[in-house]
Amino acid sequence: MAIKYYAFIIDKENYSGVVTSWAECQSITKGKSARYKSFKNEIEAKEWLKNGGLYEDKKLKIQEAKANLEDAIYFDAGTGRGIGVEVRVTNRFGNSLLDNILPEKMINEFGNYLAPSESTNNYGELIGIYLAIDIALRKRNFKIFGDSKLIIDYWSKGHYNKATLNEKTINLIQKTTEKRKQFESLGGTIQHISGDINPADLGFHK
Repeated sequence: MAIKYYAFIIDKENYSGVVTSWAECQSITKGKSARYKSFKNEIEAKEWLKNGGLYEDKKLKIQEAKANLEDAIYFDAGTGRGIGVEVRVTNRFGNSLLDNILPEKMINEFGNYLAPSESTNNYGELIGIYLAIDIALRKRNFKIFGDSKLIIDYWSKGHYNKATLNEKTINLIQKTTEKRKQFESLGGTIQHISGDINPADLGFHK
């Protein structure tokens, strides 16, 4: 079992240190005005103390990351709204791009495509990457980002378990694999991005 390191600071006592068990850290800091954090190694723990033991502002980091997103095509699928599997493809500002490729009647009031009623979320992600590639080719924008590792690293590369999937999904996997080959032959790239900062996100991450 890997050792964890716990750095702590007792604010009013001007006392800090690093221990290797949560029980010890808890014993030292309990009932006191203290800051503490766990680390994978002692170097990181001491560096945190050296820099004042400040907690990271996750919301601020997400805002900064979103502000510095690349000019690319982003895709996602999700059920967070409770109306079924929605598919979304956007630019870096979160503006839907589906009107570049789908008839208006196929796009709902939120700018998304609502997948067939029996669709799984993974099937929706597969539709998303297929549409994203199509839009990217039309717009000559050769960078695509999504937050599904299954779709990016496996299905869209033609890696799947035939025994666990229906014919409709397999057919779309095969079509997507061919379209991805075309996209990448022109220099296109498809990369993973955290759902927290994906402007196309439909998981309603906080």
